Amino acid sequence: MSIIRKKSGRSRFSRKKIADFYHESTDKVGKHFSDNFISRIKNVHEVRLWVIEWVLLMVVVFLFAIVQIMWYGDSYETEAFVRGGNYSEAVLGEINSMNPLYAATNAEKTLGKLLFANLVAPDTSGHNKGELAKTITMDKEGKVWTVTLRDKLYWSDGEPITADDIIYTVGLIRDNSAKTTVSADFSRVTTKKINEKTVEFTLPATYVDFIDTLEFPLVPKHILGNISPALVYESEFSKKPVSSGPFVLNAVQKAGATSLNTNTIYLNRNTRYFLPDTKLDTFTLKTYTKRDDIVSAMNSSDVSATAELSEAMSSKLEKNISARESLLNSGAFAFLNTASDVLKNRGLRQAIRQGINLAKIREGIDDTRLLDYPILENQEKLNYPELTKYDRKAAKELIEKSGCQYDKNGKLLDKDGGVVLINIAVQKRDMLMKVANRFADELRALGFEVSVNEYDESKAAADFFTAVVRPRDYDILIYEIDLGVSADPYVYYNSTQISTSGWNFSNYTNSLVDDALLSAHTTTNMSIRKAKYEYFLKAWMADVPAIGLYRSSLKYYYDEKVSIYSEDLHMTDVLDRFNDVRYWASEKRSVNITP
Repeated sequence: MSIIRKKSGRSRFSRKKIADFYHESTDKVGKHFSDNFISRIKNVHEVRLWVIEWVLLMVVVFLFAIVQIMWYGDSYETEAFVRGGNYSEAVLGEINSMNPLYAATNAEKTLGKLLFANLVAPDTSGHNKGELAKTITMDKEGKVWTVTLRDKLYWSDGEPITADDIIYTVGLIRDNSAKTTVSADFSRVTTKKINEKTVEFTLPATYVDFIDTLEFPLVPKHILGNISPALVYESEFSKKPVSSGPFVLNAVQKAGATSLNTNTIYLNRNTRYFLPDTKLDTFTLKTYTKRDDIVSAMNSSDVSATAELSEAMSSKLEKNISARESLLNSGAFAFLNTASDVLKNRGLRQAIRQGINLAKIREGIDDTRLLDYPILENQEKLNYPELTKYDRKAAKELIEKSGCQYDKNGKLLDKDGGVVLINIAVQKRDMLMKVANRFADELRALGFEVSVNEYDESKAAADFFTAVVRPRDYDILIYEIDLGVSADPYVYYNSTQISTSGWNFSNYTNSLVDDALLSAHTTTNMSIRKAKYEYFLKAWMADVPAIGLYRSSLKYYYDEKVSIYSEDLHMTDVLDRFNDVRYWASEKRSVNITP
């Protein structure tokens, strides 16, 4: 085709050439269509049967596909737990403070776990690792520990969580005037701020398990820092806390004129929580003063779950309520107050250990839950000393050798002729009270006069922990304690823990045991550690500062319509059930099944 140049410099095709090209192309297309389609229409009748069969087959396949989709449509969907919804749990006890450092009742401890994150917490395998802490390292000697916080940590009011909060919290725990309920011992530990995220802990001696001491919640310095430690408990923060955990406080509904006398605490998802994707929108805690009221609340679906019921009470629950049981690294002991007028005599304590029938006291407790020593086998592999065999006759002879005597009625009298009275303190929990009363019966069989003082655990800390446990106002305390992730009986049996702020509930003093526990507490040599703990166990059996009763377990009752903690979760105490709370759910929805 020729190109004609215009004066403007632009070009165009010749109109005649374009027309000729169009007619030529049209003729070719028409001839091709005629040769390959029109001329062959006459052949259709020869294959019409084959065409009809294929058309019918395609129709059948199409109809079958439609029927299959309609018939099996539901099989491509399933009910699954999704983000959203509310979870409600019944807890026992009053909430007098929402500050986690003062948690004493079950209700306060549960609320503290939901509102506050710990510096360190057990993972799903039961081993401590950083929670708010990103890294935890120690020097070669195990005396200097460095803790660095995660990035982008915030309190629920938007203020950053910093090293200042760590140092302030440790100082509050250490201050005797603050009277916190945290068992961590920082009395001889110094803290130093390295930068905004890092704190250095310097210990008086090597301690390879110091990471376990760091399992405590932080509280905000920017709110509490200007308040006297002695007044922190009474501060406004105890009613309106700023939190760091998976939930934040929304509202509190005080008990009205109802028979259940219930307080309701409404929590919302904490949008500033450092771990993402908490499924639940809200979490509701309902507090009760009686377990019977919790049973009623479960049966009426006022709450979804509870960890407060004994196995005996579970028989009152409806059939659609499920249960999950998990063994804990905690247990109940009878702590013998070695400083009391009655039990300061070592021979008398030995007689009690020999003269009580532990098998009778433990009736109904599964063999897997029996607790004989203050160190668990899953904490440390040790050679355990032989247990004292029950022999009441030999025990009575030992009692008489200790300076006491029996009257004609079999009652035990002291050297001045007075009745030997033993006061037992115990919280009103079904299993604890049961073993406490059986323990008392065994003591009476040995000739002792016994008084069992039961304390309502649903009341304030001042009713039991502050007024009874701290001043050691008992001869025998029957009490459940946390044995920890790692073996560390130091906190319960070293003489430095005898003070009212310490956890040596037996007022136990033995200089050789002190040395052994301190050595085991500080050495990095595992062989030495093993030998020191074995020496401690032998002394513990001989001196009888405490008698093991049973290992604790969590029995969690829940509505089958909710999703709770994983069965694979290893727990140290009952609060560890919340270690994976961000995966809990109560909302179900149909979702498509993906291959």
